[in-house]
Amino acid sequence: MLRTFLWIVGASIVGVWAYHQKSETPVNYITNPGVIDSTSPPCLQMYYTIEKYAEEYNIPRNYAFGIANAETGYRGPFHWTYNQSLTSTAGAVGPMQIMPQYAAPYVDGQFTKTQLRDNIEMNVKASMRMLRKLKDKHGDWKLAFGAYNTGRPCVNGYAEKVSKFKPSF
Repeated sequence: MLRTFLWIVGASIVGVWAYHQKSETPVNYITNPGVIDSTSPPCLQMYYTIEKYAEEYNIPRNYAFGIANAETGYRGPFHWTYNQSLTSTAGAVGPMQIMPQYAAPYVDGQFTKTQLRDNIEMNVKASMRMLRKLKDKHGDWKLAFGAYNTGRPCVNGYAEKVSKFKPSF
C-alpha cells in the first residue's frame, strides 16, 4: 500500500513524501526521482519519464506534456487518479496514445499491444522518438503535432492545443 503525504509551504509544494511499497521508509519523490519505478504511482512515473525522454530527444517540455494532456488528460505529477492504460476508439494505446501498427520503429525490440499500453516507459519513449522524427521531417512543431494526431502533417485544433499548452506544475 502506498501512503502519500504532501509537504506544502505557502503556495509551493516542497516535496511529496511517501512510504514506498518496498519499505516503510519515507521517500521524497521530488528530491529523489531515482526511486521512481514500475511500483510508483502512474502520475509520478509519467512525470519523470516525460522529463527524461523530452530532454533526450530535444522535445520542448511544454510540448511533451501537452501531448500527454491532449491524449489522456494527464495533469502532472500530482494527478493521483491518472489512468495510463487507455485505448482509443481508433486503437491507439497507452499514456501517449500510440498506434501499435506504427510503433515498431520507435520501440526497442519486440513488444505486445498490452506492453505498449501498460508500460509507461516504453510508450513515452516511443512517443518522444516519433515526435522528434516528425519534427525533423516536417520542420515545424505544429505540423509534427498534426501528423502525430492524424498521420499526416496538418495544423488542426489538436496541433494548436498542444502548441499552446503551459504546464501548471
